Amino acid sequence: MNENILVMVGSPQKKRGNSEAIADSLINKLNEKKLNVSKLCLQKEIGSKDNALIKTIDKADIIILSLPIYENSVPGLVVEIFEQLYRDKDELSKKSRSVFVITNSGFSEVEGNKSAKQTCKLFARDMNFKWMGGIGVAPGTLIDGKKLEETGKTYKRLNESLDTIVNAIENDIDIPKSAFKIMEKPFISPFIYRIAGRVLQRSTIKKLGKGKFFSTPLQMENR
Repeated sequence: MNENILVMVGSPQKKRGNSEAIADSLINKLNEKKLNVSKLCLQKEIGSKDNALIKTIDKADIIILSLPIYENSVPGLVVEIFEQLYRDKDELSKKSRSVFVITNSGFSEVEGNKSAKQTCKLFARDMNFKWMGGIGVAPGTLIDGKKLEETGKTYKRLNESLDTIVNAIENDIDIPKSAFKIMEKPFISPFIYRIAGRVLQRSTIKKLGKGKFFSTPLQMENR
């Protein structure tokens, strides 16, 4: 299997976040299989000159996106990159390319990932790329930028799904349904997650004070 795999991190954060942590774990698994893989942080590619981004995409056979969910959507950074690539798509060679996406949400509801995955699917269609599917991590918050191996049993199912995906890529077969099925449930009960959020909110309010916590300095006054 000599295909070039490009793992793209779609987080606007400059520091390592959950999207990059997931991407790095996937890359490690691909490297263990001796596959050709490279990594690209999209935050550094906005406004890139000399069509550097499209040239990188041109070399890829499989593109894997790891990105966060903001308001049930892909980040504006990713939208801008999609538009940039679409404008330059005629510069791509005519070989076949495939796209897979891994989204992660700050909420425990799995449904929050669906809209973003659909956006990526439409991008693949418009670029004439094969759509391989996508998985959603809900919530991804508990990764906290750590290696997946350091998260204990919390993200065991994510690790298993990534293993299945990597094995499918290695053997040049469709990704089995089991890789998607195992990701259909949240990694923590939404009820427990909300309770934990309220506890954290109360401690933050106590630390900052109600006035500062609930302040809306950018809110426009009614006129």
